[in-house]
Amino acid sequence: MKIAVSCSFDISMNEGASVRAKHVFELLQKKYDCTLIIRGKHESKSDNVEVIRPSKLWNFQLIPVVLKNRFDLIYIASDFWGFFTYFALAKLRNYKVILELHGVYSLEKEVRLPDPSLIDKVRIRMVKWREKFAVKHADCVIALAQGICRYYDSFNKCIFIVDNFVDETTFKPQKSSRERLSDDTERKSIGLIGPFDRNNINNCFLDFVYQNIGRFDARINFIVIGQCDYKITNERMSYTGYLSDFQDYVDQLTRLDAVLVPAKFPSFGALTKVLEPMACSVPVFTTPVGLVSFDHVSPGEDILICDESELVAKVNESLFDVDLMEKVGKNARRTVETYYSTAANSEKLTKVIEQLRVAVKPL
Repeated sequence: MKIAVSCSFDISMNEGASVRAKHVFELLQKKYDCTLIIRGKHESKSDNVEVIRPSKLWNFQLIPVVLKNRFDLIYIASDFWGFFTYFALAKLRNYKVILELHGVYSLEKEVRLPDPSLIDKVRIRMVKWREKFAVKHADCVIALAQGICRYYDSFNKCIFIVDNFVDETTFKPQKSSRERLSDDTERKSIGLIGPFDRNNINNCFLDFVYQNIGRFDARINFIVIGQCDYKITNERMSYTGYLSDFQDYVDQLTRLDAVLVPAKFPSFGALTKVLEPMACSVPVFTTPVGLVSFDHVSPGEDILICDESELVAKVNESLFDVDLMEKVGKNARRTVETYYSTAANSEKLTKVIEQLRVAVKPL
């Protein structure tokens, strides 16, 4: 079976959607003939990766890629625009289409725009129509969380849950939590995971720290990991910039004492930037809305949750509690291994592929 995994996000940006697409591709290529179709500014050296230059003509750029290959199945990672091209060409090429849903984008827009303008209302309606059309006409739908599944299952009954997952063999503690946290008087490092580029909704994470940095314990420093176009000059703030070496990113995570995700809006999908530090036994602080669509975590046990108004105090109180941070870090790693790891989700994903394989007639 020849499978294409497609994502419209730039592979170099390490956004959640592109990271997920790469994870799915790496998992499936162990068993199937796979091609990764993704945006990027540089050509790939791999024969099974099709990199398409960023352009507003994404839908048209996909056409020659599909026509020159004989795919049996196309796995679309959260690309509602690209779906229209794949759906149209499926009538010609006779392949099956899986649509993977990372969130409920229309709901996210409604939450972020409580008092929408007329134009915003029209845009939200268009997003809802696009979502409904794509979900309804996909041969199969994969949702990353129960809430996503419940929202969309009235449009398509062939829907399955395969949780967001990380490679637990790559993201792992490099030393014990007790060793890292042993001195409760020394300076601590809290990470904020990017990218934070222009107009990124997650720039609110930086706003929170910048506005409250004087309220955090003076022993706490902050490290912004990844591309950041929104910097300030402060001795307690440091920036890694874009990390081209993946291992550098993992090393940065494992050296942190905690990660802060002060989310203002729900993502309706389990964030990779939460799961990766959890896999490294690095405790994560977030808000209740940051926990939306995490079906298998327990506040206070494997993640630390607090309302935004009390989050600074919670960090100051908890970060220097060695026993608490060690417990949360270890539990977080155990939760990832059980529910959000490649090992825990590979069989679920493969079963979905195999069910569709029965319906696919090789070309």
